[in-house]
Amino acid sequence: MDDSFHERIQMQVLNFATDKRSQWERNHHLYSVIFELTPRCNFNCVHCYLHDHHVSNELPYNTIIQIIDILYEKEVLFITFTGGDIFTRKDFLDIYFYAKKKGFIIELYTNGALINDQIIYAFSKFPPLLVDVSLYGACEETYQKVTGVTGAFEKVITNIKRLISAGIRVSVKAPVLNLYYNELSRIKEIAEDFNIPFRAGFEIFPSIDNDSSVQKYAASLKDALRYEFSEFDKKPRTFGEDEDTEYLDLLKERPLFRCKLGRASCAIDYNGNICPCMSFRHVGKKLTRENFDEIWKSFSTYPKMKASPAYKCLKCEAYDFCDICPAMMQFVHGNLEYIDQHFCKSAKARYAHYIKGIPTEEVLNNLD
Repeated sequence: MDDSFHERIQMQVLNFATDKRSQWERNHHLYSVIFELTPRCNFNCVHCYLHDHHVSNELPYNTIIQIIDILYEKEVLFITFTGGDIFTRKDFLDIYFYAKKKGFIIELYTNGALINDQIIYAFSKFPPLLVDVSLYGACEETYQKVTGVTGAFEKVITNIKRLISAGIRVSVKAPVLNLYYNELSRIKEIAEDFNIPFRAGFEIFPSIDNDSSVQKYAASLKDALRYEFSEFDKKPRTFGEDEDTEYLDLLKERPLFRCKLGRASCAIDYNGNICPCMSFRHVGKKLTRENFDEIWKSFSTYPKMKASPAYKCLKCEAYDFCDICPAMMQFVHGNLEYIDQHFCKSAKARYAHYIKGIPTEEVLNNLD
């Protein structure tokens, strides 16, 4: 059978899913799941939200297979496998092949260092939709500072080349730290040299134990906004832009959750708990075939959850530019409506720059 056959079928299903996405979201039909296969990792990154859990137990193979079977029965189409690092599992390819045979469209999140010949060959025959690789700098010295591993940078870059040469789709993301903010343009150039997508993420969240010390490695708000403003020639995409008219009508009512939480996707953590998303993992419940429908139905309350009249964000002119996460506020501060000034400053700066047209440096100076 032509190796491209699986690729063609996968893309046909993807196009079908794209057409159906809005309908599934309106009907609260689960079609996408992020599955955290393990907390284990070959890196020891300074900013990791699983920092103290890399030696924690992971779900046994049979339990993972049972969960995949449940997702198949519920007609889920997309699975994103993440970690830790997925390739620390000796049985990863067994899990991957099982999910592929079930017909899932699969994305993979990885640091890229453990990819070997066997994995490259397997993916060349049965390709994932995407392998999303995290980059932690643009040189060996920085990589070692961030990951605690010697020689990792060259290994990751080599593996990206090997994936691309094997015809596998790859993208690159960089959780931007102050340790390598000055290398961000070079990281972007690496992606451009490979002709693959690149995105930068500036939010560094506390660990799952609510240890905020990892946030000291986040790039400064000024640096984050300076990069953002340089990347967008016009107003960036906001929560108010979508083709789903029902979702747009919902946004007009200014709900508490403006993301698509609880509409058509969820997450499963490395303990086998199902939660609305990874930022909401503290409300997760152990997943079984018997309780799945009840739990998924309970998630449908989040999209329609209204903020209280006292919630000041509702009257803010920069509301559409704010990416505050109520789930994370609940986890960190014990209050869905907690207002973190970091997000306030970010939103108001975006509004000033994109709507009022105030120059970048003037906006940044006003942050002080």
